[in-house]
Amino acid sequence: MSKEPADPKIKEKVLAYLETVEKAKSKDIAKAIGEVKSDVDNAIKELAIEDKIEYLYITTTFVALKGKVGAP
Repeated sequence: MSKEPADPKIKEKVLAYLETVEKAKSKDIAKAIGEVKSDVDNAIKELAIEDKIEYLYITTTFVALKGKVGAP
């Protein structure tokens, strides 16, 4: 099941939103930027591959800008 590449505008919105918070869940990002969660998930996946954001596993999965959140 192949997905289309993420919309660059959504990727920009995700990065801009993550600038304003320490960390966030993908569903909260989707709600905040007014996009469909599956599109946001796809953008997050690509941004992680591009090494612009990172996944954080703190009892649940969060995402944050690369290097923004220090070690616990």
